[in-house]
Amino acid sequence: MNPDQAKQTPGKQAATPPAAGIAPTSLEFLDDGTPRSALYDDVYHSSDGGPDQARHVFLAGNDLPQRWRNRAVFTVLETGFGLGLNFLATWHAFHNDPKAAAALHFVSVEAHPLKGDELRRLYARWPEFGAMARELVLKWPPLLRGLHRLHLDGGRVTLTLILGDAAHWLPQLQLQADALYLDGFAPQKNPALWSPEVLSQVCKLAAADATLATWSVAGGVREILQQQGFVCDKRPGFGQKREMLIGRRTPAAPIPSAAEKKRHALVIGAGLAGTALCERLAARGWQITLIERHAGPAQEASGNPAGALRPILNLSDQSNARLSRASLLYALRHHSRVGEGSAGMRHARCGVLHVATTADKALQLQQVLQAVRYPADFARWIDAEEASELAGRPLKLGGIWLPQAGWADPASVCRANLLSAGAAVQTRYDCAVDRLQTCPDGWEALDAQGQVIAQGEIVLLANAAEVRGFEQTRALPLEAVRGQLSLIRAAQARERSLDIVVCGDGYVAPAPGGGFCTGASFHRDDNETQPRLEDHIANLARLESMLPGFAAGLNPAQLEGRVSWRCTTPDRMPIAGEMINSPGLHVLSGLGARGLVWAPLLAELMVSQLCQEALPVEAELAAAVSPQRFGQRG
Repeated sequence: MNPDQAKQTPGKQAATPPAAGIAPTSLEFLDDGTPRSALYDDVYHSSDGGPDQARHVFLAGNDLPQRWRNRAVFTVLETGFGLGLNFLATWHAFHNDPKAAAALHFVSVEAHPLKGDELRRLYARWPEFGAMARELVLKWPPLLRGLHRLHLDGGRVTLTLILGDAAHWLPQLQLQADALYLDGFAPQKNPALWSPEVLSQVCKLAAADATLATWSVAGGVREILQQQGFVCDKRPGFGQKREMLIGRRTPAAPIPSAAEKKRHALVIGAGLAGTALCERLAARGWQITLIERHAGPAQEASGNPAGALRPILNLSDQSNARLSRASLLYALRHHSRVGEGSAGMRHARCGVLHVATTADKALQLQQVLQAVRYPADFARWIDAEEASELAGRPLKLGGIWLPQAGWADPASVCRANLLSAGAAVQTRYDCAVDRLQTCPDGWEALDAQGQVIAQGEIVLLANAAEVRGFEQTRALPLEAVRGQLSLIRAAQARERSLDIVVCGDGYVAPAPGGGFCTGASFHRDDNETQPRLEDHIANLARLESMLPGFAAGLNPAQLEGRVSWRCTTPDRMPIAGEMINSPGLHVLSGLGARGLVWAPLLAELMVSQLCQEALPVEAELAAAVSPQRFGQRG
């Protein structure tokens, strides 16, 4: 079985995980054109108009846009994304307000989402949203359970869309909402979303001075909100609805201003992890000193010519698989976004074929699909005929087709990250950090002579297994594992053609500039820096097992290769977060062979934690990658 797949205890069956896919809803329309849900037997908005209802009930009910002015970040939490009209109306008002906050975070839960194509057709009714609606549909995710973070409007607006049951997901959220939009279907139609448990959990996520608004004036709803500390009042409703409800909390203490904090960070390591941190910090207005011991970025594992972008698949849908899905989709959007400003960014969402190399492996792959139940536009089984057509050569067995996946050139991603971060980053190349120490203003990085290289409020270590070189992080269980890639140059490739990525016991991907990249070997306790013939031979054997005949005629002695060291952890999960006994010292490491997939979302997670913003992953996954899972460190 592939290492990504869960190993089961002999004689025991893994518990069936919840379906990864979310069943979409479909629209019906009343005679006057008002959208209606057959599932809940209720309309999505008043017949008097959806956008106007959103503005009257939710924006005006939360005293917006006035309340988001003079804020660094303003956060909205919504129950019931529905058609997305509340979000679009809020984004539209925010975008057109010259005094708006620097950033808007909109967090919304939806159990029964619409497909992107249906939203596209629907949004044609409201041309006022124009480019905003088109951007939302363009970035609309596959309908997978969990959190999806979308950066919109040049990064000023962030939508965290949570697909699934609110009762399950709300306790997993970490945020402080400034405004609450309570907008499920009517309590008598959808009682679960208005239950005391759900409303109480929503209120726990509210900031000290939060406001709320809802079209519902049901006595039970009002009573629960008042019990949670909101002073509620009725006001005139919208259209034919006579009344609506608003509420406000009295601030228990002054809200600290993020603008008062120092915002200078030291990032050590200029590979995929470090440059992703720089890009995400710069997007929040931080100044960064990037320190790298080599002469430029992406000189170690991040300098490999091409890497696969694909999720982890396992039978019990463990935390690594769930995190990898969210990370993959975020990484694909990240690469598209930073690539827009970088002519040298090289990547392709060409699809990945996880091919079955034996009948037993075919059965195992099919069992994963049956257990986890992905939506077809994310992962589906294809037979040998379709697999052969995609691979461009005859295959005896089928496999899992991952149309959302692809490949990228890691070094070009690093350069694009730094270009996106711009002048916020000061680079210090050919500069090795020997030790770290605290100082009155935060942290200092020192060289081998004890001279201060740079100071910052915080330090973020993103230098792979070299993280172990510091006293504060020496105990982290990181291991460097040697890997060798084989490069099939364009002249050697000849008539070989492959437009997708194929993986199995290894992987093969198109290489930038022509040819292919394949591998990779996996050797512990191995410090050999030069490519070895036996590793080329093993890489070609893996290639032949995936694509019979593809390696025919290739002389392993004539192949070029590249050696680098993957940084791994015992539980095969990356490390992302703050050291428990060293406040201000953060680590992003242990990315294994999946830096392209892990780095963007984990960088977003860490910077969201630093800025006390809504997190892009659920609490369970944030804990699963925290260095604190290894106990008292530092």
